[in-house]
Amino acid sequence: MTQIYRQYKKKWGARVALFSALTLLVTLSLPQANAQHYPDVPVPFKNGTGARVNHHLYIGLGSAGQSWFRLDMDNISSGWQKIADFPGQPREQTVTVALEGKLYVFGGVGKSSASDTQVRALNDVYRFDPQTNQWQQLATRAPRGLVGTAATTLDGKHALLLGGVNKAIFDGYFADLATAGSNETQKSAVINAYFDQAPADYFYNRDVLIYAPANNQWKSGGQVPFLGTAGSAITDMNNRLILINGEIKPGLRTAAVWQGEKQGAELKWQQLPDLIGAEKGAEQEGLAGAFSGVSHNAVLVAGGANFPGAWQQFNAGQLYAHKGLKKQWQQAVYAQVDGQWQLAGELPQPLGYGVSIQDNNKVILVGGETTDGVATTAVTQLSWQNSQLHIE
Repeated sequence: MTQIYRQYKKKWGARVALFSALTLLVTLSLPQANAQHYPDVPVPFKNGTGARVNHHLYIGLGSAGQSWFRLDMDNISSGWQKIADFPGQPREQTVTVALEGKLYVFGGVGKSSASDTQVRALNDVYRFDPQTNQWQQLATRAPRGLVGTAATTLDGKHALLLGGVNKAIFDGYFADLATAGSNETQKSAVINAYFDQAPADYFYNRDVLIYAPANNQWKSGGQVPFLGTAGSAITDMNNRLILINGEIKPGLRTAAVWQGEKQGAELKWQQLPDLIGAEKGAEQEGLAGAFSGVSHNAVLVAGGANFPGAWQQFNAGQLYAHKGLKKQWQQAVYAQVDGQWQLAGELPQPLGYGVSIQDNNKVILVGGETTDGVATTAVTQLSWQNSQLHIE
């Protein structure tokens, strides 16, 4: 009997250990039992924009066209409600900053008018007043075209905009493609000439742009001490903004992370540890279109997309770094705790190019696209509690 008991105990103990490990895994990767469920967005939603004003979330543009929607955080069961349509042309990659109870929507890529024949980098600015449900185009233009730009605020009164493509080069590429028309040889020559350049030769924006709605004016916040990026994730913590990865040229991302702190009229920059790879010992290719936010003093970065192998080809001397490579949407979630990155878990599916909205100590991921660019309606919430990632 004693021997049988020992064998039974050993066998059962192994099962208990396995069950405990599986339970921990499920706890980290699945919604919590008491989680607040967010309703799906009414339409498949990617490459759009959004922000939070008081107890409401606002999202729109991108694949939603000119539509905008609002979610009352105090009455989530009512779902997303449609608000006034955007009065400007449809656009993607717009950035939105909430300032003193209003939404300010900047730039994007789209047509400048209904009669325009090609897309271009836009620099116009619109304001939405939630109290009146009305939009207004403001009499101002950003000093740069705003495509691939990252934006935030540190004081709730000024918008800080960083990075983005060079308008002349970006617009010129689409103009040259239009001129090539159906001539495949000429079109191929345009594409190869555009992608076969060094990162610095794309002249991505390095200026920090500061917009003040009080006087509807733009000011300089200095320059970043690194190559301009496009598609970077951005968040802020302890009155410092954190700029995460982004592409340094089309198809090639950086793993670098930078912190900017307001000092006088400009930002003082400090480089933080690079984002780690999704697997142990693997190099991080860098992410564009990732989600980001802060939860209980942990910086969270999730999803995004890149071209695995692009850095290997670039380091081998191929400037057209992503040539022949397949774009890959990522699923990993990272947490920076006490200045160090760690792999925290995974999203329910690969995801990028949605909207990150900070809600106190939670980061809300709205929409985005998954593998092969398919838009999703899902809304996911991330938080960092007791040294663990919670996905709701």
